[in-house]
Amino acid sequence: PAGVPFFHAGDELLRSKSLDRDSYNSGDWFNRLDFTGQTNNWAVGLPIADKNEPRWDLHAALLSDPALRVTPEDIHVATEHMKELLAIRRSSPLLRLRSAEDVKERVIFHEDVPAGAIAMTIKDGALRTDGLLPLDDQFAQMLVVFNARPDPVTLPPLSARSPLQLHPILMESADLVVRSSSVDIETGEVSVPGRTAA
Repeated sequence: PAGVPFFHAGDELLRSKSLDRDSYNSGDWFNRLDFTGQTNNWAVGLPIADKNEPRWDLHAALLSDPALRVTPEDIHVATEHMKELLAIRRSSPLLRLRSAEDVKERVIFHEDVPAGAIAMTIKDGALRTDGLLPLDDQFAQMLVVFNARPDPVTLPPLSARSPLQLHPILMESADLVVRSSSVDIETGEVSVPGRTAA
């Protein structure tokens, strides 16, 4: 079925593999997962030479930077946020479309966004304006914004279908940066912090 999510083992634990870009043959030393959430296996050594050696100078600089070492609290917040993302997905059939046809009919990618950001609207048929059958009794549409930029993005009003608001789960997010995403009720502008999805 369409819409099956894929998460790499340890994403929710900030698993690092000590920057090994292809750890298939690297053994447990680099592939270790700490399910206690105390460490993410960062800076356990330079990754094996195989596909990593050309970047060892960069790796060495990054792995020795104490500012990049995560804490158990960082891992906890990341784990809680992953649970939030799964709860958001579960909250609406619009985020679990079952066929390529549904995706084609319901998902619109907005072109009027800054480079480094992606914005898409997923439409329900609740307003019965586009011939779509209703899927969701809670949301008439969902706007999803991925901001890979280091700075915040403010997007112009992207929809006149119905007023937007931050998803209720994100309003209470464990991630304070995500929680600072906003929708201006007056103008319809959407603001998403840097390196954040909302």
